[in-house]
Amino acid sequence: MSANEERTFIAIKPDGVQRGFVGEIITRFEQKGFKLVALKLIQASDDLLREHYSDLKDRLFFPGLVSYMSSGPVVAMVWEGFNVIKTGRVMLGETNPIDSKPGTIRGDFCVQVSRNIIHGSDSVESANAEINLWFKPEELCDYSKCQHNWLYG
Repeated sequence: MSANEERTFIAIKPDGVQRGFVGEIITRFEQKGFKLVALKLIQASDDLLREHYSDLKDRLFFPGLVSYMSSGPVVAMVWEGFNVIKTGRVMLGETNPIDSKPGTIRGDFCVQVSRNIIHGSDSVESANAEINLWFKPEELCDYSKCQHNWLYG
């Protein structure tokens, strides 16, 4: 990874998997020029989800969130590229789909906040923590893409 690149954690939630948006979401990140460095389909355990969402554990909706996230498979991914965290969050749209603009993932595919199909890291610190929680170091691929120079010069 070069000095001007970073990694982010993106997860397609059970409703996104069930509704068949995995390919569309991957395509959007690839078309933007980001590099996929890890991907797996996982039935997340309650323990993993409680740790992932530990900052929300005191919220009333926390038990329902864990139940929803464990209700089906999740596609966990790591993407790499220049400003991928901030750009990825813009691509996702607002947490509440009502506030999301058309052209964003949530703006195009979601109706309500409790079924917003996708998660993305919101900072370098959270990205690193989430990547380390969901992936072992040996599951991250280090490779060069031929399009790199066409994107970054």
